[in-house]
Amino acid sequence: MGCSQDTSVQLPEGILSKDQMVEVISDLQLLDAAQKSVSIDAKTQERMRDTSYVIVFNKYGTTATQFDSSLRTYARNPLILSEIMEEVAKSINTFK
Repeated sequence: MGCSQDTSVQLPEGILSKDQMVEVISDLQLLDAAQKSVSIDAKTQERMRDTSYVIVFNKYGTTATQFDSSLRTYARNPLILSEIMEEVAKSINTFK
């Protein structure tokens, strides 16, 4: 066995691709940041976040359950999750 870091892993059925994860997480993080900048009470902010998350999930044709399952799957593969988060950071930095 070599020491190469092959991050190509066979994903279970129904798991979002790396590219889809980057897009969804980027949008969710941007929404969270935008909502934190608005001065509203915590309960209203929570409802806004929940509604916004549903809108993002609908945009990408996924659900909170599928996203959570995908995130848990990638969390078991730290190298892949790290790659996803690096791409998320790059994506978010384009908005600055």
